[in-house]
Amino acid sequence: MRETEMNATVQTGLDLLDKGEIKKAISVFEGYWNSNRNLPDSWFYLGDALAEDGCLDDAIARYREGLKLAPDDADALTTLGDMLLEAGNHKESLTCYKKVLEIDPKDADALVSIGLVYNSQDRCEDAIRAFRQALELEPDNVFALNALGDALYGQGDIDGAIGAFTKGVEIDPEDPAAHFNLGELYYDLEELEEAEDACLEAVRCDPAYSMAYLTLGGICMDQDRTVEAIRFFESYLRHETSSQAADMIAEVKAVIEGLKEELKG
Repeated sequence: MRETEMNATVQTGLDLLDKGEIKKAISVFEGYWNSNRNLPDSWFYLGDALAEDGCLDDAIARYREGLKLAPDDADALTTLGDMLLEAGNHKESLTCYKKVLEIDPKDADALVSIGLVYNSQDRCEDAIRAFRQALELEPDNVFALNALGDALYGQGDIDGAIGAFTKGVEIDPEDPAAHFNLGELYYDLEELEEAEDACLEAVRCDPAYSMAYLTLGGICMDQDRTVEAIRFFESYLRHETSSQAADMIAEVKAVIEGLKEELKG
């Protein structure tokens, strides 16, 4: 396969993933992998597609094989670490992130990822320490601020959490995650007006940010704004395509049916 053909094949697969046509993307990347098993990226692209399809174990296996060919690929190590964390394999996930940090000791995102593993292990103080170390390296790292805000809120430091999330919004007003995290915090505090404003900002930044629609639907339900709640939940269903969200999708569909029955009554 010539380089131009390889690039076209990869782009076709990536375009299919963007359009949510995951099975077709897997088929394309399988063809690419079959012809280029000596290239690490052939394993990584196929792993990405399999992960999108919810085949996490297969995706992890592909990344492991690709990393045998490129053991110091920091991006691949990070992705493998993310997959292992999602699979609940904290020990190996932590190993991946620490290797990334060995490759580049100033990689603030690697420190954040390490902190996320600690948080999953209920090592809250270690997690917060890692997030703060990341912010010492990069004070404007929104990823670190969002993670720090979550950890502080989990520790009951509401003011600290609001401060971290608010700073993230100030640094990058177009980051939907920063707005959403702030909105979720306000929603938990039952400050519904502030929560709604923040979540609306999240979907303004990224109209496909599905989780914000879920929270907006909940806010409207709490306020008996049934028609709006249905609209937001339907927006969630339009934008949430991950197979890993199957249970939530089914639950939201049931909620919509219930709300529509209420309107009929």
